[in-house]
Amino acid sequence: MKTKQLRYILWSLVLSVAVQSTTAQSVSRTGYFMENATHRHLMNPALTSDKGYFSLPILGELSMGLESNLLLSDFLYPSENGGKLITFLHPDVDATTFLSNLDASNYLNADIRTSILSMGLNTKIGYLTFDVASHANISMNLPYELFSFMKLGMTNGQGNEYNIRNLNIGTGAYVEASLGYARNIMDNFRVGAKLKYLAGIANVKAIVQEMEVNMSQEQWSISSNAKIDVYGKGFTFKKDSEDQSISGIEFDSPGMGGSGFAIDLGVVYSPIENLDISLGIIDLGSITYKKENVLHATSSGSVEFSGLDGIGTDSTANQAVEDQIEQLKDDAMNMFKFKETTSTDAKQKLYTTVNAGAQYKLYKEKIGVGLLYTGRFMDGKTFSELMASATYNPIKWVQIAGSYSFIHSNFKTFGLALNLSPGFVNLFLACDYIVLKRTPQYIPLNTASTNFQFGLAITLGK
Repeated sequence: MKTKQLRYILWSLVLSVAVQSTTAQSVSRTGYFMENATHRHLMNPALTSDKGYFSLPILGELSMGLESNLLLSDFLYPSENGGKLITFLHPDVDATTFLSNLDASNYLNADIRTSILSMGLNTKIGYLTFDVASHANISMNLPYELFSFMKLGMTNGQGNEYNIRNLNIGTGAYVEASLGYARNIMDNFRVGAKLKYLAGIANVKAIVQEMEVNMSQEQWSISSNAKIDVYGKGFTFKKDSEDQSISGIEFDSPGMGGSGFAIDLGVVYSPIENLDISLGIIDLGSITYKKENVLHATSSGSVEFSGLDGIGTDSTANQAVEDQIEQLKDDAMNMFKFKETTSTDAKQKLYTTVNAGAQYKLYKEKIGVGLLYTGRFMDGKTFSELMASATYNPIKWVQIAGSYSFIHSNFKTFGLALNLSPGFVNLFLACDYIVLKRTPQYIPLNTASTNFQFGLAITLGK
């Protein structure tokens, strides 16, 4: 029981380093082939709507997304009596079953995009777009070894060793202003490009680069290396008056802490009638923060805990064990004390996304079937998705789309999108992962990937 308590303490310590220091593609892919959707140029600048538009502030385009290679059903299990859910740490959950569902790196990325001002104009020289939007995101990477340590602990009488690497949690926010242009250069070939100016607001990341845990009957030893990077204007480290270790992050006088540029590129090619092949590359760029708006801190050290043998059951022995556990916690927290280091210029790369699609139109172009591949590159990892979709135009101002994502849907979700453009109004609603199975508490079990996009615009021109 005491060994389990120690594992819980270490788990909380590791996560507290990241949490105390403290992006998903939110734009719906189901709307990629919907010709009336005003904001599909966000996925490919060569894809523009048939009409111009002016978006209402905030309501013009709001999208939220969550991407992960984890399933919530891997962490929540029904209890044996069929009652409430239990977590993966419960002794009734088989360790082999739980760990077999995890990857070497387990990631989760969330993103919120809000269009502050957006418009598109269909002119004689081509289609022009202008957009000002805010982005906020949070991301984390949890290695397999962390969960193995938590679930298994010490299983070998001779001892166990865990090497936990690249545990990180980060969050950030920036604003972008973009100007886009698209036109046909041949009857069957269309190109588009978008230039973006980026204003960095904040970016905070905590990384446990390496943490070694050696467990035996006689003692435990833990050593770690970790760092904190803070980018943004108005940030300062709050420090302990005695040893100058960092006890928190203070934020004052918010503003633009960094700047940069990015570009979007896109093409659409129609080799034969009713077949469109498209490729879009989104967010090629980065934000640079000058050193006066950058904070760095590092931490390294080791701690040992002995005295696991001879633990008794009397109150005196139990009290002594509690004292030892409390001492372990204090020693470990000292090990994780961060000290500020010299600041340097820093660069924050955007998560580049590639969208490659093909669509064929049937039945007087009222029905379309398509296939879309999406690859997103995030901190050395690639998020990939392959989506099949179908669109239907029952009447001119109504367009409906359905989609199925082969990778992250786990064969238990689907996507829907609806675009209505009667008169001078355009309304867009979409979700790529509609969850079918959930708990009574409305927690989805079969996927941790989902998104939602809403748009309301005034259409311009015929």
